[in-house]
Amino acid sequence: MTHTSPIVLLRTWPVRCAFALWVAIAPSATAQSPAAGYAVTGQVLGADAAPLEHAQVRIEDRGGVVLRILQSDSAGRFVADRLSEAPLSVHVRALGYAPRSVGVKTSSATHSASVTIQLERVAVSLPGVPVTEEELDHNKKLAAYRERKANNSFAHFVDGDDIERRKPQFVSEMFRTIAGVTLNSSGKLGNVLLLRGCAPLVWVDGVRMPGAQLDEVAPPDDVAGIEIYNSFAGIPARYFDRSATCGTILVWLRT
Repeated sequence: MTHTSPIVLLRTWPVRCAFALWVAIAPSATAQSPAAGYAVTGQVLGADAAPLEHAQVRIEDRGGVVLRILQSDSAGRFVADRLSEAPLSVHVRALGYAPRSVGVKTSSATHSASVTIQLERVAVSLPGVPVTEEELDHNKKLAAYRERKANNSFAHFVDGDDIERRKPQFVSEMFRTIAGVTLNSSGKLGNVLLLRGCAPLVWVDGVRMPGAQLDEVAPPDDVAGIEIYNSFAGIPARYFDRSATCGTILVWLRT
């Protein structure tokens, strides 16, 4: 029978006890891991209180910086998580409906918020009825897009009429055959579109959307036109960004 020296026991006992005590009181990594950033969940409803699919949801911080753009699903729901800042407002727009914005306040305990947003239908414009300044600005942008389509040879253009004829599930599928374009399945919505192997910068109606994917911000039914620039050549000066080394995509919505 082997006997342990009392001196060895005396020397190792404090170490063993300290380790056991650490195991007993050490917090669980899983239990202590906080949610990464902030989160906003919600549902978009139409005028009849039915879920509204393919509504565009834009989330902004206090300074008006866009944190995320996404679409509502078939149940009208949306989820924006891992936001770097506490969102202050949610802006929703959908074809045939008046846009709406609401403020949100995230819980200090959970860093999350939930909202329900109901949109009202837009009345059909009648001859002689003046349009708003926002509508005039949007019409000017669409006119500029059509002029570039007729004269700019540096970009690939896709019209809303082309999309309507082909009826793709996701608008990125319209660019599958273009040289330099790669489509990979997205874990969120649709496809991840890459130009020359990396993600291009996306603009929607003149608003810069860093980190956004085309299918996240451009429901096929809402698109009036898209232009893709593989390089800096030909990009309109207003949308030129030196950080867009992987190309630029300009999206123009119908409303």
